[in-house]
Amino acid sequence: MNRLFTILIILTQMAIAKGLDKILELKKDQVYKGELQLGKFKKPLSLRWTLFKDSGLVVHLKCNNFPYQFILYPDFQRDTFRLDLFKEVAQSHTSEGADPNPPYFALTFKKFDSAHDQASLRVRASDKLKWIEQP
Repeated sequence: MNRLFTILIILTQMAIAKGLDKILELKKDQVYKGELQLGKFKKPLSLRWTLFKDSGLVVHLKCNNFPYQFILYPDFQRDTFRLDLFKEVAQSHTSEGADPNPPYFALTFKKFDSAHDQASLRVRASDKLKWIEQP
């Protein structure tokens, strides 16, 4: 019975896991969170924005319990934050002839709706990663 329950949990997580490329509509301090998975390795990720001032959006991102804070602007040179993930796994596979580029997570600022105090953000991850969304 215990084995059946464990197998059921694993199969459920595999069904939920999918690639990540979506547009988010987040209100101030609304948190979006989940886990990025590469094989058996997982890294928790959460993000929120706290301030929109002078066309800049202040974003707080926490990946693998390491905090990042940055400002995104709507112009094409400063609208995206990219974070390389699982570098240690990618480096270990480099000697085996695999793709030397590590998987990444990217966050792009699309627009800000001042009437509804809501920011549009595009979140995406490389195809190598699976995304498990958490409520």
